[in-house]
Amino acid sequence: MEIELQNVCKTYGRGANQKVAVDNVSWKSGGGEIFGLLGPNGAGKTTMIRMMLDIIRPDSGQILLNGDPAANRTIDFKRRIGYLPEERGLYQKRKVMDVLLYFAALKGFDRAAARIKAMELLERFELADCANKKIHDLSKGMGQKIQIASCVLHDPDLVVLDEPFSGLDPVNTRLIRETILDLRAAGKLVFLSTHMMAEVEALCDRIFMINDGKQVLYGSLDEIRKSYTRYEVLMDHDAETGGLDCIESITRSAQGQCIKLKNGRSMHDLMQELAAGKRNFRRFEEARMPIEDIFVEVVGKAPEYKATAAGVTT
Repeated sequence: MEIELQNVCKTYGRGANQKVAVDNVSWKSGGGEIFGLLGPNGAGKTTMIRMMLDIIRPDSGQILLNGDPAANRTIDFKRRIGYLPEERGLYQKRKVMDVLLYFAALKGFDRAAARIKAMELLERFELADCANKKIHDLSKGMGQKIQIASCVLHDPDLVVLDEPFSGLDPVNTRLIRETILDLRAAGKLVFLSTHMMAEVEALCDRIFMINDGKQVLYGSLDEIRKSYTRYEVLMDHDAETGGLDCIESITRSAQGQCIKLKNGRSMHDLMQELAAGKRNFRRFEEARMPIEDIFVEVVGKAPEYKATAAGVTT
């Protein structure tokens, strides 16, 4: 399955109250890929997802499914979707198995096959003993895993996960991470929207970053990180780095010495100075800029992001 957005725009409201939620956005993604949708709160991610799934329609531009601008409006396409919205919704007074079977039925999945698959997922998520418990008796983390199970139970080709790690402890975060990787290995197209940048680095093949409705980054994760790489090098604590001409500053941490090079100087220059002075070192690696730092650098100047980061609700 391949999805492409071409110059898509969406606004809400009228006149002075008009808000541009998505402004001339274009990107493409295909099966067997984990595609990260990133941006600060209110950037337009949820609107973009809802348009992609035909929950709402764009004002202009088009959304293509396998090259067809109308295919995403068919019942067949909607049955091939697994969608975990940010706003959770499980029937609190119903039993876990009943809820899973109900959501599977909505997608046209055979009931007998759904029951077998539901038990497989409950066992994988370490919830097999919860099949006959009511949803309101589960912890928040358990409920989150049930939501994810309901999203993938019918074996969708397109899986859209909006903050899938919310409420999960490190053990269950790893479990869901492995589940997402298995979906990619099975050829599924997975869209991941999350503020957990460590998971983006661990999982995503490509990312699209949006801020204030506009595209600010798009490409493979590796290419983006390389383009933002600062000229920094990690070395051992005992490496002899003092007095070298190419070094602007040195920061020491638990990982060792993080050496920032002067503008115009490269790792090759550092290696030459170390060799010329017969300086001792055991480890030498380029410091890659974390995706979290890239996120802050790209969108951190936005007033909306600063307010959210400071814990202010606007």
